[in-house]
Amino acid sequence: MGRHKSLDKHVKQSMNWVKKLDNVTKIVIGISKCCRHKYPPGNIRVRIDVDAGIKVNAYSGNGVTDIFIKIDPITEREKIKKIIQDKFQR
Repeated sequence: MGRHKSLDKHVKQSMNWVKKLDNVTKIVIGISKCCRHKYPPGNIRVRIDVDAGIKVNAYSGNGVTDIFIKIDPITEREKIKKIIQDKFQR
């Protein structure tokens, strides 16, 4: 089993939006799980803070993908989290 490389088109659009934010230097796609959820495709929810950034869940029509967002400088973490939450938590 190799690294997960593909994303749902809605999640890909959301990740392209996140990539354009100031201070976001890298996005790493993690494990993708098939499951039911209540969120619309492309929705992103902040999960936890980690040393170099944040981990988020990205929701597609098929399930959820774990994604790491690297933020540099790390002092901008709260600003990035607020921007993501304002856009996706309606």
